[in-house]
Amino acid sequence: MFSTKAQLLKRTPQNGTDRENFLSLLVDEYLNTTSYDAKCQVLANLANFAYDPVNYEFIRKIGVLDIFLYIVKNDNDCKLLLFSTAGISNLSIDPVNIEYIQTNLGLGPLINLLDYKHNEVVANIITILMNLYNDKTISEIKSSGVRLLMENYSKSDDKILSNLATIFHEVISIN
Repeated sequence: MFSTKAQLLKRTPQNGTDRENFLSLLVDEYLNTTSYDAKCQVLANLANFAYDPVNYEFIRKIGVLDIFLYIVKNDNDCKLLLFSTAGISNLSIDPVNIEYIQTNLGLGPLINLLDYKHNEVVANIITILMNLYNDKTISEIKSSGVRLLMENYSKSDDKILSNLATIFHEVISIN
């Protein structure tokens, strides 16, 4: 459920941790833990916080989006990619985040993940690409390689991928 800053302040106990501080603690835990399971859990939590627009400014300010982008650029681990792409997908509806993603990641690493072995990661990538579709990205997103992959996904037995690929074709055909 979306929140406002006033609602968050109202629900935060007087001696409680505010949202920005809590997210900052999660980032510290992610960066400092050596436990793979803990990294996955923290990353999943951060991706969930990326759902609420009231957190967007905090997420950019304390480096959560940077962590997601770093993983997409540099990691092959399925779980880490799943949580990072989910977080980016949640964040990619905001114009400030769109600009940040385009400036600090670009489309190349995202497009490279379109043929990843995990369907949920691919679904997140398709969603991100639709959200990033604009005048600056049109040529990369409408490239023949992307279109071919989307055509293949539209015939997939996985209904989520099939539906997303069909919507993707509709979105890029309209513009």
